[in-house]
Amino acid sequence: MDKVKRRVYALTFLLTLGSLLLVLLNSGRQREFFYIATYLSIIGLLLDHRNINLRRFSIAYPLLLIGVAKVIWYLIFELHHEGINFYSDHLSAGKKIILGSILVFYLEQFRRYLSVAMAKKGVLLATGASVLLATAYGFWQHYQGMGRVEMGINRATISAYIYSAISLTFIWSLYSLKNKSAYIIAAAMILLTYALILATGTRSVIGLYLIFIILMTLNHFKKIHIKSTVVMLALLAGIVALAYKPFISPKINQTLNEVTLYQKGNDKTSLGARFSMWAVGIHNGITAPLGQSMEQRQVVSQHYVEHNPLYASAMTYINVHMHNETIDTFSLQGIAGAIVLLFFYISLITHAARNNNTVLLFATIMLVMYGFTDVLLISAEAVTFFITLFGVSTLLVERQASVKPNTLG
Repeated sequence: MDKVKRRVYALTFLLTLGSLLLVLLNSGRQREFFYIATYLSIIGLLLDHRNINLRRFSIAYPLLLIGVAKVIWYLIFELHHEGINFYSDHLSAGKKIILGSILVFYLEQFRRYLSVAMAKKGVLLATGASVLLATAYGFWQHYQGMGRVEMGINRATISAYIYSAISLTFIWSLYSLKNKSAYIIAAAMILLTYALILATGTRSVIGLYLIFIILMTLNHFKKIHIKSTVVMLALLAGIVALAYKPFISPKINQTLNEVTLYQKGNDKTSLGARFSMWAVGIHNGITAPLGQSMEQRQVVSQHYVEHNPLYASAMTYINVHMHNETIDTFSLQGIAGAIVLLFFYISLITHAARNNNTVLLFATIMLVMYGFTDVLLISAEAVTFFITLFGVSTLLVERQASVKPNTLG
């Protein structure tokens, strides 16, 4: 029976890696791998139920809370409504998160079935293949004349969020090999992946990706030689200089122009509409602190905009989301939903920091930062990707009491 348990766990791990590999290439097939891995994890839990330890904290618990909160909100406020709610991804996302929490719990609970070295090797191969194939696909789209590359997902922004997170994980995996050849490949991948991120045209990722890379590098290496640092900074400065005129400068000018227009009372821009949605979303949360339906949010928002026409553009996306994870949650699920979301963020970050789980730490920080201008936890691709990444990250933590510091250079 022990051999069966180990094989079920190994197969679940492989399917989870397959889901990571396919996320930017074929989102439909990626979700199939995710669901099969989840169902296998349920079988694994049933086979190994006597060895489950519920007292030990698991990152699956805050995940489960997020999923349950979304489903409960839907059952209370949306189940009996008809006709107006065209965007029911909250329920779908809630169910995916609940299922995903089971997968994460299983991977974390029985990680003794897989060595850290084997887990790191699997993540290196899966993320490496994913990044290389997605990068080739993205550059092909760019040279075919696509304005904003999407890879295998039909939304450039979601693609950029996922691509940046999986690229950072691959670069961390290269760092973990602890040899100069891997460091050189990592440096090349940083330049290559940032070039593709520029082609997605996603401002938040363009602005934050290199910062994440620098912070992750500083977090991973306890000592960094001056020579290596100078070379890396020179390479980064070079690609920024090359990309400044065609990619970065237009985005900066666009941002400054949109802020200026908003200050003059024109919110009919990408950033201006976001400012309006945030203001309207906060008003909704204050008006309905116990939560409300999307239909009621539309009514409250319409009334508010009539008295505050500066925020008129918010109504364009009122049946979608408020372009901010916390504000969108607050506007629908009220104070309770916002507290659950903040608990989710804080618990994952603190758990990752305490356990030196670099992948989990930066994946969560990315989720938080990108959530300032978008809503990721209702995107099917983003939800399944981050859940699988959270799950495998728990297998990458050294289980020895002490680990010798790494040195770059």
